Amino acid sequence: MRLLHPAPLLLAVALLVVSAATAPALININLPIAKIYESVKAVAVASVVSVNPENRVIELKTSEQLKGAPVGETFRVQIAAPAELIAKIATGQPLVIMVGEDLGKPVALIHVADTWLLAEALPAATTPAWRVLQAHDAKRSFSGTTAELVKVLAGLKSPK
Repeated sequence: MRLLHPAPLLLAVALLVVSAATAPALININLPIAKIYESVKAVAVASVVSVNPENRVIELKTSEQLKGAPVGETFRVQIAAPAELIAKIATGQPLVIMVGEDLGKPVALIHVADTWLLAEALPAATTPAWRVLQAHDAKRSFSGTTAELVKVLAGLKSPK
């Protein structure tokens, strides 16, 4: 039986440890939803108050702050991409926002209209605002509807 030299394995482990230790505190969206909830700084549920299809901006009112610092009593989300998603968003729909950081800048994982989205904060906005950069396939974390996600997160906030 031939023994393998441990150097390549040790190098791989060292690279994993170094990259994990120096990685920014971003939202790892390939984790189960409970782990994402634990890892983010803030989680809120909001309700869509209005939809402006021309500039793809939705106005929201926070209905429940599940974790961390408030995201704002009201806030806006611009759906820059995917542009066609704005047609699926209607007044009264729920939205979940999970806030974290990437390289010291606020980022968010948003779930609205049964779609996962990645967003960045717009720090110059007078009302707290986020710009969605892209849809994201986070179905491995949670594949249900936005309404179902709200129920799951409420259960994580107050486990029985």
